[in-house]
Amino acid sequence: MAVVYEDQRWTYRELNERANQLARHLLQTGAGPEHRIALALPRSTHTITAILAVLKTGAAYVPLDPDYPQERLTHLLHDSKPTALITTTHTTTLPTPTHTTPHILLDHPHTTTHLQKQPHTNLTPTEQPTPPNPHHPAYLI
Repeated sequence: MAVVYEDQRWTYRELNERANQLARHLLQTGAGPEHRIALALPRSTHTITAILAVLKTGAAYVPLDPDYPQERLTHLLHDSKPTALITTTHTTTLPTPTHTTPHILLDHPHTTTHLQKQPHTNLTPTEQPTPPNPHHPAYLI
């Protein structure tokens, strides 16, 4: 098992497939090397999937604790200027970095349906506008 959380148990294959689907969605929103994706997620399978998906795009992830004070979250989001914000429907009270920054609600039925339509195979080099390299940041804290 790759991920075990409460009653969910995912194999490495299942985790990889879900991360590939989310990575493709992130690429469609502009993710890639030199971009940042904010993650405001509670501990869950979504967190592991999102981290892996962001890394697959070559972007850096910015972990945010949804329980931080709003002022702190606002500062972190404005300072990091994320391309997208990944969260859940339970944490939608987060400040918005900009009016154009998409919120990806991983547990929303629309998002779930969209992700399921994405191929679950590994990303190909042609899907990434710029291939990631070791000089690109992986995360920002």
